[in-house]
Amino acid sequence: MKCAVFDIDNTLFDVRRRFHFAISSFNVNSPRELPFDLQRQFWMRFLNPELFSLDIPISRSIEMIMDAKKRGLRVVLITGRYESLRRDTELQLMQAGIPYDELIMRPDGNFQRDKELKPSLLKGLNCEVVEYHDDDLETLLEVRKIAPNSLLFLHRPDGSFEII
Repeated sequence: MKCAVFDIDNTLFDVRRRFHFAISSFNVNSPRELPFDLQRQFWMRFLNPELFSLDIPISRSIEMIMDAKKRGLRVVLITGRYESLRRDTELQLMQAGIPYDELIMRPDGNFQRDKELKPSLLKGLNCEVVEYHDDDLETLLEVRKIAPNSLLFLHRPDGSFEII
């Protein structure tokens, strides 16, 4: 079985409004500018499901999911969101009309960077990854190492993308 894998934040949903809201009280532009303990505070705020309503579905990416389904691919969603956010994430996906076959989430308490976490989670998939969609170039380059024949799509929150 072949599958197309899609990230969620800034791939299927434009999360820039949620990001700006979450970072605004820290007086920095990026969480990487914060000390480690404040980085965790930022991520807890950013991942607050009450803020998911700020996210905007990216229609071009949703069309790509529909196309993958039409081509008979299994659609797997993978996210850095924590497992404890599964119900809120599933509700958000349902409200946006995004179909999928499997949703893989970050284990609670895991603080790995996406570029390490996502490839390790992909190894447990029961399908051949023929497409991988993400907004993070470093993650895509790591995925290439374990799925060298897959098409890699670098997405931007405005709906544009490029094949890497």
